Amino acid sequence: MLIRQISVFLENRQGMFAEIARLLGNNGINMKAFTVSETEDFGIARIIVERSQIDRAFNLIKSNSYAVTMNQVVYLECGNVPGAMADAMERLAAAGISVEYMYAFADSSSEYSRVIIRPDNIELANQIVQEL
Repeated sequence: MLIRQISVFLENRQGMFAEIARLLGNNGINMKAFTVSETEDFGIARIIVERSQIDRAFNLIKSNSYAVTMNQVVYLECGNVPGAMADAMERLAAAGISVEYMYAFADSSSEYSRVIIRPDNIELANQIVQEL
């Protein structure tokens, strides 16, 4: 399934992600998933929130002078068993799809892992994961 993701470009200094987390939290917006990557000079926080709150979250971050973008990613619920992720990635690779980045979250009480994928061909990747 296609969903929207917020990406926030942050100066690489202590407490920057805490500012974003607090801004969202103070406004009643829960981060459902996130990942933070960094380089020497800046970081990128990629954030998933409830579909009904995505526009509000984006506008809130933007209105607080952060550099922010929104893009589509592929959301996959993958069996939370050994080898399930390999099966999904092999299907994408066989279709010639490259993955720019991805992140996942799971817990032992769920039968599914939730995976966020940013592929180079989003429509084809979405079609493939719908078939899994």
